[in-house]
Amino acid sequence: MKKAVIILSIITLSCMQSYKAFGQTVRNDTVFLLEKYYPNGDGKPWYHAVFIDTNKKSRFYDQISDFNMNEYHQSHYNWSVENLREKKIALTKRKITGLPLRWIILYQYKGNFYTYKPSEFSPHLMVNITDTAFIDKVVEGPVANKIIDFTQTDDKTFQFKLTGAYAQNRTLIIHIIDNKNGIAVFEDSYYRFGEEEKRFYLMISADKIKNLPIIVNYCAEMRTNEFDFDEPDFDKLLNK
Repeated sequence: MKKAVIILSIITLSCMQSYKAFGQTVRNDTVFLLEKYYPNGDGKPWYHAVFIDTNKKSRFYDQISDFNMNEYHQSHYNWSVENLREKKIALTKRKITGLPLRWIILYQYKGNFYTYKPSEFSPHLMVNITDTAFIDKVVEGPVANKIIDFTQTDDKTFQFKLTGAYAQNRTLIIHIIDNKNGIAVFEDSYYRFGEEEKRFYLMISADKIKNLPIIVNYCAEMRTNEFDFDEPDFDKLLNK
């Protein structure tokens, strides 16, 4: 049903086109990191803005934390399950306790943490841990990974042994660095194309996203380049 291996969204996040904000303005208590009108062929310019939204009732929080599957997502998820079956790997129930089960990608900008409503949702990383699978939402859609093993080192450290269609022999360690706000560093090691790779990325518990402001990349007319966040100092965050 599917083509060759597609790179995990945690990798494509670092490869997306992006831009930097060269200043900011404040209007009606809203901080704009970028605001611009672009010319259009019909003479009507299209509007693009990147702004910080602190309204806890903002619809953008709901948009970035929607775990419902549309028809296409369900099809891709079913494919990932079938891929495991073809390899004689069965999903089995496991009891996962002690940590949040739904996670959303998190970013840093000028030393502060932000959630993010992207222009294009395809690379928006989400994780859903169920009693049968560790589900990454990657560019093509949700992917079921078999939970081979799960251990809790202490009240802030959790380790998963996983395997799936896009990453094999995978070890994912969740380091909770801010329990109040549900913030964690994900340390993800896996084999891809026969070579071992490791990535660190920030995640936040889905039920805590309104604890933090959200940066919104807004354009009603078309997709735009994604905002260029700072690269976190993961050594500092993990040793904090």
